This record gives sequence, C-alpha cells and structure tokens, in this order.
Amino acid sequence: MSTETRIKEIGLRLFAEQGYEATPLSAIAREVGIRTPSLYNHFTSKEALFLTLVEEVEAQMLGVIEQSLAGEDNVEKRLQRLLQASRDFIFDSGKGVFYKRFLLFPPPSLATPLKQISRESEGAIDELLKRAFQAGVAQGCLRDDLDENDFISMTYCVIDGLFSESFLYDRQTLDQRLVSIWRVFRAGIVAR
Repeated sequence: MSTETRIKEIGLRLFAEQGYEATPLSAIAREVGIRTPSLYNHFTSKEALFLTLVEEVEAQMLGVIEQSLAGEDNVEKRLQRLLQASRDFIFDSGKGVFYKRFLLFPPPSLATPLKQISRESEGAIDELLKRAFQAGVAQGCLRDDLDENDFISMTYCVIDGLFSESFLYDRQTLDQRLVSIWRVFRAGIVAR
C-alpha cells in the first residue's frame, strides 16, 4: 500500500473519530510511520487532505446511489435497494461516520468548499432520482400523480432520516426500523 493511501486511510479514521479540529497532521503522520514534514510531499495541507477525503467519500456515496438505482428490474425494487445500501454505507465504520461528521459538523474554515462539493453531489443525485422517478412512472409502478420534485425531496428526507437514526440505534434496531420505513415510503409512492 502506498504512503499516500495509508495517509488517506488513517486520516479518514482519525477525522471520523476525533473531528477535523482535534486531528493534527502529526497524529496522522505518526500512525503512518512518517514524520510530519514528509506528509507534505503528498498533501499541501490538512485542509487539502480533508477535502480530498470529502470528495472521495462523496464520490463513493454517489456510486452507492448510482449502483442501487441501476438495473432493469422495476424501480420499486431499486428504491428499496437504495435505502438498504444507504443504511449499509452509514454503518461503514470509517466512511459513514466521516460522512455524517462533515455533513453535520463541517469545519467552519472549510464551509465554502464543502458546500460546493455537496451541491455538486446533490445535483448528480437529483438527476439519478429524477431518472428513477420517470422510469417508475413509465413502468406503471410509481404514482403518476406525484410531483417529481416532491418525490426527490421525500427520498432525501427518508435517507437523511436513516442518517439521523443511525446516531440513535444499533444496526439490528435500524434494520428493523428500515422495514417499517420502507413500508410507509412505499405506500406513498407505489401506483395502486
């Protein structure tokens, strides 16, 4: 494994566990087994490392959403996969915690670039959800009286709710709650 990869892996874990402000580059370098000045051969600053990790984790989350919504099966099954995959991502010990932390508690000094990264990701997710909605209506499995933007907003609320509930419940409890969440979400979107 390359030094840069080790820096990113350890940085991700420490930022997730301790937060941005409480994680000095010296702690990352120490765990990697290099001196702090050597870390600058790979990243120009703590901010650069953090933003690189944010972009990578956002891309991974986007990949999870894209993969969940891909396929030829009906959109109802794809949406159920989306919720399950989002739950799985949330419970990834490093990425999920890091994702929650930078969304909910962004370092103030990085607020502007973090908002930009999030907006770009959200635009891509919006497009994926829009296509899923249109395909579901065309398949006759989603209600055609739903507004596309309402569907997208509701889907975000469900996924955001899963993120919030992951702070409160263990994996087994959240799995049980997801069954109920899906039942209610499904009742609101599926054509009758």
